[in-house]
Amino acid sequence: MSSTVRRAFVVLLLLGLAFRVLFVAQDMRALVMRGPLYDDSFYSFEIARHIAEGDGSTFDGTTPTNGYQPLYVFLLVPVYWLAGGNATAPIYVALLGSALCNMLTGWILFRLLRNYASLRAAFFGLALWCFGPAIVRQAVNGLETSLAMLLVAASVEYYLGVYRRAAVPTRRQCLTLGALLGLAIFARVDAVLLAAALGIDALVRGGARARRPLLFVGLAAAIVMTPWCVGSRILFGSILPESGRATRFLSEAYAPHDHPEFSAATFLHGPPAMFLAENFSRSLLQLGTSPVLHVFTRGLERTLQAAQVAPLANLCAVGGFLLLAFLAFGLLGYRRRRGGQGMPRDFVFLVAYSAALVCAYSFVIFGQIFYSRYYYPVFFISILLGAFAFDVLMKLIPRARVRRAASVACTVAYALTLAYMSMHRVQNGNYRFLHVVDWIAARTEPGARIGVFNSGAIGYFSDRHIVNLDGKVNPAAFAALNQGTICEYIESQGIEYVIDHEWIVRHFLVDGTTGTPPCIHLARVDGAAALGVPGWAAYRVVRDVADGGTGTPAVALRP
Repeated sequence: MSSTVRRAFVVLLLLGLAFRVLFVAQDMRALVMRGPLYDDSFYSFEIARHIAEGDGSTFDGTTPTNGYQPLYVFLLVPVYWLAGGNATAPIYVALLGSALCNMLTGWILFRLLRNYASLRAAFFGLALWCFGPAIVRQAVNGLETSLAMLLVAASVEYYLGVYRRAAVPTRRQCLTLGALLGLAIFARVDAVLLAAALGIDALVRGGARARRPLLFVGLAAAIVMTPWCVGSRILFGSILPESGRATRFLSEAYAPHDHPEFSAATFLHGPPAMFLAENFSRSLLQLGTSPVLHVFTRGLERTLQAAQVAPLANLCAVGGFLLLAFLAFGLLGYRRRRGGQGMPRDFVFLVAYSAALVCAYSFVIFGQIFYSRYYYPVFFISILLGAFAFDVLMKLIPRARVRRAASVACTVAYALTLAYMSMHRVQNGNYRFLHVVDWIAARTEPGARIGVFNSGAIGYFSDRHIVNLDGKVNPAAFAALNQGTICEYIESQGIEYVIDHEWIVRHFLVDGTTGTPPCIHLARVDGAAALGVPGWAAYRVVRDVADGGTGTPAVALRP
């Protein structure tokens, strides 16, 4: 690169980093209440804090759990140890580290595009990465997303730029690729789909001669993963995070809230076709938030809303646009560049990896609530392919000077538009859980044991004993939910209050269980107005049924 190009690259990279720091540099209460932090982020934070304090891998200080992505949590442990009792400093350190990892990923994206396409495609792709709402939002979400994406991108670049270019990969190259893939899986378990796609691609390209190198790749990955897998199996009974099973279970359990025609019996023989089709359609629409397409999909949505088009027609129009866009990308992708390789020949395994992720979260895990962070690698790959398409389109302009001006103008226009959209999206959360923490401090006695389903931020900031009830970081609660014995679990844990969405409490503790006598009673203490979270309610577990506690009629469980 020339010095001018190098300076432009550094400036763009620093602007992207500063843009992320802009969202991090807020009061902690704002970060929690309005984003970009998720409630789930505090599961990782709290578990790391307990490990640092010597309580082991627990969320509540007593119940062992592996319901998290381990590499990120383990990296947070020394931060908490050094921070002592400071609860907020480690979070800021984690967010700044995530922002830095995210921009390192942008650097890898730039290098891939420069090597496989052109310099203008590299700058266009980096601009999308720096300012795209879906990219920026998840870059500082307090979870493992940025770290995992960096390791996925590093694995892809090493495979394309080193491993696959060697006639016969050396043992060192095999071990390096295996270590990168092992770390990627250690950072986020769904990276195993990348390892599978990459391995198949290597076998298809190399045939029998690719088998031996791949054995060394697998060996290196196994060395990285084995300590955690063995330890997790011994301590928790599973090598996979229990949060995955809990997420699938909760998605099925919550489905009747949006679809009254569903019931608990609906899923006894597997998810119904309607449920799977809706998950898949949400997945496809989520892909429309890729920075390559988001400007157009958002503009189309706004236009149709202004025209008062029915929501279903709006949805169909956006879906139709996405279908046309995917077809156009496919046609542009198969057009070979002059003097270079065709895009599909090099990147077909990435398309397969993306398809595997979409299928996994549409038909297996059912992560319809947080698709954006689940599909982060898909966004990376879509920017890669979108930049190739941009390069092809720019080549249609015959005059070099006009082509250069059009490339710069399009890149700047995209960057400014996406930055504006990010300013309105990154902080659009509505996690008012700190109001619940305030209510707990004011209305419950010290040492009270409180059960909460969405318990991340509440468990982190409250000085009461918060018990996770949705099972993501509490295997005993998950087993109780799955077996219909959550009432007995609440009783056995001595839980004195249950707080959450009122419909969730009723679903699991009133409407969702039948056939046996009441095991506990609840007295409604306060509602959404007092708790500060729409739809939430606080219940006191009444063990003396004759006394309704606050005078509020007791709600008998298992009527």
